[in-house]
Amino acid sequence: MFCLLCNNEEKLYDGLCKSCYLKEFELVNVPEYATFTVCSHCGATLKHDKWIESAYYDDEIINDAIQKDITINEKLENVEITTEILTNRGTMYDCIIHAYGQVLEESIEKDYPIEVKVVKGVCPDCSKFHSGYYEAVIQLRADDRKLEDKEIQEADEFISSEIQRLCKTNKLAYVTERIVLKEGIDYQVGSHNAAHKIAENMQKQFGGIITESRKIVGHDKSKSRDLYRSWISVRLPSFHKDDFIEYKNNVLRIEKIGSHKFVGLNLEKYESESISWKEYDKIVKVGNTDDVKATTVTNVTPTEIQVLDPDTYMTVDLNKKDTMKNINIGQEINVIKLKNKIYIIM
Repeated sequence: MFCLLCNNEEKLYDGLCKSCYLKEFELVNVPEYATFTVCSHCGATLKHDKWIESAYYDDEIINDAIQKDITINEKLENVEITTEILTNRGTMYDCIIHAYGQVLEESIEKDYPIEVKVVKGVCPDCSKFHSGYYEAVIQLRADDRKLEDKEIQEADEFISSEIQRLCKTNKLAYVTERIVLKEGIDYQVGSHNAAHKIAENMQKQFGGIITESRKIVGHDKSKSRDLYRSWISVRLPSFHKDDFIEYKNNVLRIEKIGSHKFVGLNLEKYESESISWKEYDKIVKVGNTDDVKATTVTNVTPTEIQVLDPDTYMTVDLNKKDTMKNINIGQEINVIKLKNKIYIIM
């Protein structure tokens, strides 16, 4: 039998002598060009069927694009494939595939030119963002009152700052819409996790109560699971610092509002008390700084201070506390009258 190319008479492989067979042997089947996909909005790159953040298209991404589109000859053993980028022309890369392996117990290597094209696409996160997708709604409310303009401004600035911080690690950390309602403000947030973190941090900043509810809004057939949307209510308290509340039949002046509790000065004992937000529904706001009035001290004894009732101008005797030892006759002091009872405000 003779070789089809050189007519040498020897053992043939697919009609060719060993020498001609090795010369004609193609290590890999190379397409006209390879591609990789880049999100046209955020620049993320599709790699191993996953979208990854990428500031530039590195060698590994281009190598993956090439290797996924080439086919290695099944007769080749001990295969090694490497790629090299030669030039870049906008969205096109000129590359070389260096292929090495063994066939018929002989080492063989060849180079193959290939073009790699950048294909524009849209990653799932950007698709959700541009479609107005959201998983949660933060409902900012105030209890038994309207939100104040200052509170709304501070909340807007706080949420904007939180979004800027969280979006670095969570691409769904965005607000699709801010809705002004009669009862408050709604913020539609792309990510439930981001919304939950924002709500928790809002409570640390402004105090109040967080409640959450959710309901099914669809079904993901590809993952065989229900899709939920959450409504996270951040309810600011009815009171501010220096307002007056009634708690367990005692009147307190709010001194501090924290994330887990608020602190008030008991005006009967003149001692500070800490109250958990779990007890919030047991308190009633009974006054604010506008209710504080000035009056005159008419008499002082070791145990009592006598003042004029700011409404009737009748004299009233009040218990004297240790903190009131510097109050003198004729001095003007602040008091508040609640439920026909007068309290000295220091």
